[in-house]
Amino acid sequence: MVGQDLTVRALAERYQHSTDTVNRKIDEVLSSILKLAADIVKPARNEFETASPFLVDNPVYWPYFRNCIGALDGTHIHVLPPSGNVEAFRGRKAEATMNVLAICNFSMRFIYAYVGVSGRAHDTKVLTYCATEEASFPLPPAGNYYLVDSGYPTRYGYLGPHRRTRYHIDQFSRGGPPSNSRELFNRKHSGLRAIIERTFGVWKAKWRILDRKHPKYELKKCVTIVTATMALHNYSRDSHHEDSEFSHWEAMESYEQYDEHVQYIPAGDRVMERTRDSITLEMARGTRLPH
Repeated sequence: MVGQDLTVRALAERYQHSTDTVNRKIDEVLSSILKLAADIVKPARNEFETASPFLVDNPVYWPYFRNCIGALDGTHIHVLPPSGNVEAFRGRKAEATMNVLAICNFSMRFIYAYVGVSGRAHDTKVLTYCATEEASFPLPPAGNYYLVDSGYPTRYGYLGPHRRTRYHIDQFSRGGPPSNSRELFNRKHSGLRAIIERTFGVWKAKWRILDRKHPKYELKKCVTIVTATMALHNYSRDSHHEDSEFSHWEAMESYEQYDEHVQYIPAGDRVMERTRDSITLEMARGTRLPH
């Protein structure tokens, strides 16, 4: 159902059982996988105690982002909205979606997800709620941070790019290499933060039901399906078996999402802005780029 986006009727025909039986079994399996999700869609034990080998072994990012522990972003999944609350789920494209907030590490593994918020919800407000109200939210330890894009403020623990400066990789592909230290920082930040976009990419490619433009299931079931596929994603990743889809997305330098994020940009955080400036200057040393 989730891998090939087959209908219940197609599954019933394949397995020669009634649609009622198939529906019941799907619900039983979903219930079991949700229990698995509670155990594996979270940081591993000692997750933040040492730097990721991905960073340590990559001179493009090390030692500049030595205190980075992952990347955070939101993505939209199409849903059938509640009948009494349709407008709240309509994004800027007038399509009904839910906003999924996720954090991944540099192994392309989800370590947190908050699922089910209406598509019109501000990304920053979703993050603020999760960070302050959700006990399971993995707050970055002191001195560490997640990478975020310009749709989020540069708050303590969340490092965003320099604003009003070239950022996305395709902008450098078309317009040439960085011409100053702020662009150099943004180019490296963008390349590293793309880990969350690639994680979303392989997740949606592997579980085709997530890319359905005209969803078959109501919001509550969509929430369980999204959560279950994240658990299956992590289970696949943890198995360490060769996986062609993960290999394909790992090799991609950039995967730009085209979700319609609602921009909400409050004031930044001076501590994190100083951290960003410090990294920017560290990158500029040994180069001839103007600061």
